[in-house]
Amino acid sequence: MRWTATLAIPVIVAAGLAATASSAAPSVAENVPEPAAAALTAPATAVGLAPAEPASPITFRTPGEPSDPVLQRPPAAPAGAVPSVFGEGPAAIPELVYYAYRAAEMQMAVDSPECGMPWHLLAALGRLASQHADGGRTDILGTLTTPVVAPTGALGPMLLPAAAWEQHRADGNADGNADAQNVFDATLAASAWMCADGARLREPDGEARAVALFNGSPEFLANVREWSATYAKGAEVAESALAPAPARPLPAASDIAAPAPVPAPQSAPGDPAAADETGEPGGDAPAPALPPLPQLPELPPVPCLVPAFCE
Repeated sequence: MRWTATLAIPVIVAAGLAATASSAAPSVAENVPEPAAAALTAPATAVGLAPAEPASPITFRTPGEPSDPVLQRPPAAPAGAVPSVFGEGPAAIPELVYYAYRAAEMQMAVDSPECGMPWHLLAALGRLASQHADGGRTDILGTLTTPVVAPTGALGPMLLPAAAWEQHRADGNADGNADAQNVFDATLAASAWMCADGARLREPDGEARAVALFNGSPEFLANVREWSATYAKGAEVAESALAPAPARPLPAASDIAAPAPVPAPQSAPGDPAAADETGEPGGDAPAPALPPLPQLPELPPVPCLVPAFCE
């Protein structure tokens, strides 16, 4: 069973409401790790139900931030504070890209529940691979306005190796097209790649092997885990900070008024139908007499078929 048909509509509607679709912007190469610094500058393609609309993409890279993903650490926060995952800030995720991570998590919960794919691990990898699809520079269906192909041949916002994309290509937004440059498709394909061969990402060793598919260095694994924990905690704090809807108070019994009596209909003077039992007009009319119940005919006696039982 696939979630894609069910997820596509809410994802697209949410994307439109959040106004996260972006227009053509500077090349993704300036916001991706060093291996993708020479990204192709192919013309943008309009893919989807509607063309991209102008929007201000989120800037994730702070001045002086290194291009090497191993050195891009989560932002420091004051004691007891957690960077926000929503809105603006160094730990923020564009809403449309956030929906792609969550949609992949939901799909993998159906396709490979034993894998235990968490959305925040995908977010950590997506942040270090492409700064979350170049800060959300996509069209309304999540396709990058400037395609990315690294010198190593890695593709799209998750920098998937070409062989991995060909093996696990996916249509994550149910638009009928599997595109490595689409954040929904690429994220779902990356999830399938990481969950292949019985991987279990809830276990530290399984998570380490999955992350090593992208980069085998221990420093990269440690950084991915830091970003993943930051996103998980940031989303938890942000969602719990939302004010719950106030409960509707129940009225007390004394506040409920008794229903007013319904007045009897008034009859016009002299109306013979309004005469009471004394014959005086103006009284309450007697209830009409019910017709007599029909009398059932008397049934003939039942003939005796077994004489021994009839005596």
